[in-house]
Amino acid sequence: MLKLIRENDPIENYKFKSQDGTEKKISKLKNENDIKSANMIYRAATKAKALDVLRGLLPASTLTNVGITGNGRAFEYLITILFSSKLTEENQLGIKIKNELDKTIKSFVSRSNDKYGKALQKYFNDIKKISYRASRNNIRGKPILGNSVKLAEFEPELRSINSIITALIFEQSPSISFSQILKNVKKMSKKSKIKIIEQLINARQNRRHRPPRSFEMTSYTFDLLTNFGMFRDLHRHRALTLERQLLTTDHGFDTPNEIIELGIKKDFDDCMYLTKSVFQKMRQKFPEQSQYVVNFAYNYPYYIRFNLREATHLIELRTVPQGHADYRKIVQEMYRLINKNIRHYQKS
Repeated sequence: MLKLIRENDPIENYKFKSQDGTEKKISKLKNENDIKSANMIYRAATKAKALDVLRGLLPASTLTNVGITGNGRAFEYLITILFSSKLTEENQLGIKIKNELDKTIKSFVSRSNDKYGKALQKYFNDIKKISYRASRNNIRGKPILGNSVKLAEFEPELRSINSIITALIFEQSPSISFSQILKNVKKMSKKSKIKIIEQLINARQNRRHRPPRSFEMTSYTFDLLTNFGMFRDLHRHRALTLERQLLTTDHGFDTPNEIIELGIKKDFDDCMYLTKSVFQKMRQKFPEQSQYVVNFAYNYPYYIRFNLREATHLIELRTVPQGHADYRKIVQEMYRLINKNIRHYQKS
């Protein structure tokens, strides 16, 4: 796989920063350290790309390194959630985290498993039971195969613009209520409102200049079906609402083009079908534990709800050329769907 990646994307396609600060192709580099650095960067980048292609073979049980930081209250809540889980791994992880925190902030996490913690654990599981019964009694449908990106909920363009402009000028309108400002904004011409939006957009010089908080006044809900590896990339974003279902083999799997080009599609497919066979034997008795055997390549349903400010951050970050091709394609479609709703978004 690595050989194929490097044949399709040779080092001559890239430019590297030289000692004089300019970017040059490797054939133009003269300094020995610059050449060594360029080769090291290229080898690391292509190795990462090869591993990205092959990650679809990995099962969900694959171990990974995770670092977390938080205050006592956040950790107490996290440990309580882990203790409420039906998965032994999560229970054990909760015990280990609590044992470590007991050495430094014992009083902050003491309620994670006392009578109050156990009551909260029961509450979490009761919510799941209520949700499960409601689903069984009311929801009918069939699994969708392949990838899917749908804008499930959004506000009309005019309402969104009114809300954004009202929130924007609220701070600069002392002694006037939000409701009064909104009434005034609704009386403004659409041309005047668009001009304000364009001024906000033009004020940004780069993606690190986040839109003002007024962009948080309108939100979007996306119904997503992507491979599990891609979900793992997107679910790290925190300033949004994300909910997912259990990982299954019901929605088919993605096959990277490189797998086909390398001539190992049959081996790849055989691995996926073997996984499905094992999963089907486990799922009825162990619906949560059976997730462990499902490969990253299998498609996975979840929804994301975020406001326009967070949408701008996520879309700009996840569409850069260095990003994984899978999530770039999905996020570009999210952008297209939002832009269809708010036509002036494309300028931001």
